[in-house]
Amino acid sequence: MPVGRAETERRVEAFTGALRAGGLRLTHQRLEVVREIAGTDEHPDAGAVHRAVRRRVPTISPDTVYRTLGALSALGLVGRVDAGGPARYDANTARHHHFVCTRCGRVRDVEDAALDAWGPAPVSVLPGRVESIEVQFKGVCRQCQPAAGARPIRGSRPRRAAGPGSGASQRKERHR
Repeated sequence: MPVGRAETERRVEAFTGALRAGGLRLTHQRLEVVREIAGTDEHPDAGAVHRAVRRRVPTISPDTVYRTLGALSALGLVGRVDAGGPARYDANTARHHHFVCTRCGRVRDVEDAALDAWGPAPVSVLPGRVESIEVQFKGVCRQCQPAAGARPIRGSRPRRAAGPGSGASQRKERHR
């Protein structure tokens, strides 16, 4: 989904200023990568960014995209999201968490003050100081959930509830 115009412009300004301060030239190609990542909340991977920018700048190389995203990430301007597969990039630097659809791979932001306040129990022995906590939910998004009465997606089976009678005989049936 596109981000609002004001937020996109704010991000582009912050990103370009930080890249310049970091000693990187702001080429036309690099600026287009910045605009692409700043204008979406879809959490694209580098390949998706490259394909989108290539529509506007046919000569852009994948290496330019990777290096620009790497520089933005190193400067803390975009986050890297591990959703399985290639790294995804997130220009939303406000505190938030993620929901990853296990069917389509979409990554969506989740903002929840209760999750933000969560942390290890006071009696936990940690190997270091906690600086941030990221929660990632995995499941099936609303768009991928079958409509009432629809046939299940090929290869998927409804899960059986655990309870009485859910022992070995039922497990054998599921493997047939």
